[in-house]
Amino acid sequence: MNYLKEINGFMRWLETTELKPTTQALWFHLMDINNGCTWKEWFTVPNSRLYSRLGVSEKTMIEHRKILIEHGRIEYKPRGTGAGSYHIVSFENTASVAPSPKEPEKPKEEKPTRQEDKPMNPNPFEFFESHFGGTLSPINAQKIGQFIDDHGEEKVIEVMKEAVEKNKKSIGWVSAVLYNPINKGGKQDAKGNAGRSVSKNEGKSKVTPIFGTGRLRRNV
Repeated sequence: MNYLKEINGFMRWLETTELKPTTQALWFHLMDINNGCTWKEWFTVPNSRLYSRLGVSEKTMIEHRKILIEHGRIEYKPRGTGAGSYHIVSFENTASVAPSPKEPEKPKEEKPTRQEDKPMNPNPFEFFESHFGGTLSPINAQKIGQFIDDHGEEKVIEVMKEAVEKNKKSIGWVSAVLYNPINKGGKQDAKGNAGRSVSKNEGKSKVTPIFGTGRLRRNV
């Protein structure tokens, strides 16, 4: 199984299939775990390992696993109270992809646009792999999925392009710009608060001489 080809196949598949970010993240985590197992046809993973990686409850993880099974992306064999076994359905074998429900035929005058004629605009996942370097990890894939849900693909791509231009190619920098924009009125401090200018004499008490007494009076 080719890791990069499977990820590309999954991203192409998502263009016509809507999955929640957590469901997508579960698929990426299973791919990562199977990669560590040197790509076994069936590999065993305890539930606790998966839901701890996802940061969700066991019940929620099971619900998202069921979605992947229904879409034909994975197969699962339970083992009672023990860890179950998983099989990832490869995108390289077209026959292994579960058939999607047939849609009603469109009127003859509506000719579908050929895939090669469509403008190929990169999505945030592809852009990250192409410009940030390295294979997209399950954690980063989950973060990017959340960015898209909160801000939309166009905004995420815009910030990623800015990161490349400024040589700030990190998922942390992209997240900071998306969720903690700098206020125009002043610089942002480490806590995200807008800064303000402080005069040199601010915070200092003034000393005023009292003429004729030889003494000084301190004004606070």
